Amino acid sequence: MSIIVPKSNLIDEMQLHKCVASNKMCKVLSMVSKYGSKNLIRTASANNDKIITLFTQMLACLNMEAGTDNIKDIINRMATSDNLDKDASINKANKERKDDIKIASKHVKDSHYQIDISKDLIKKDSKQMFMVSCYARDAYLGRYLIKRNYFYTMDREKFADAAYDEILTKISSIKDRYYNEIIDVSGIFAQTKQVLDGVISEIEIKDDSVGNIHR
Repeated sequence: MSIIVPKSNLIDEMQLHKCVASNKMCKVLSMVSKYGSKNLIRTASANNDKIITLFTQMLACLNMEAGTDNIKDIINRMATSDNLDKDASINKANKERKDDIKIASKHVKDSHYQIDISKDLIKKDSKQMFMVSCYARDAYLGRYLIKRNYFYTMDREKFADAAYDEILTKISSIKDRYYNEIIDVSGIFAQTKQVLDGVISEIEIKDDSVGNIHR
């Protein structure tokens, strides 16, 4: 006999994936707190290869890597994140954002898609970062096809918001193109991936995934 599990007892898979990504960044922020802001700024500014190598190795252990910015600049910005916005926790609700885009299929044989976009404030000890996430789920199969998380230091909130707005606008355009029959259902996944590949993050998670559809 099958057991029916109440919806209230089910785990929100999206929140679980976001928690994993957030925990990785918390470990990086813990390292920054451990070494101290003044010490990190001084050593990074002095081109201290040891601290840069240590930071890079820790990112690698978490399957993360620095983005296009100079890693010394990233260390400096992370080290000063506790001083840039002391009211961030109080204003957290104003800084965090969330939208979802549902694309219902026009044919029974095709999948429905749900794309969840969010901007969250991550805080560990006295350090803070912004995480912009975009998760695309195939509702037909009930699993995530794309998981992307983008990280930004506190002084670059405008870049986090710009990334969020870019994703929201372009995914909405993909939905419109599908309903206006400019693209077919297979184009939804391909164009969504293309949009997310173009978003720049200060620190990237290398195992952010793109799934394959098997029916």
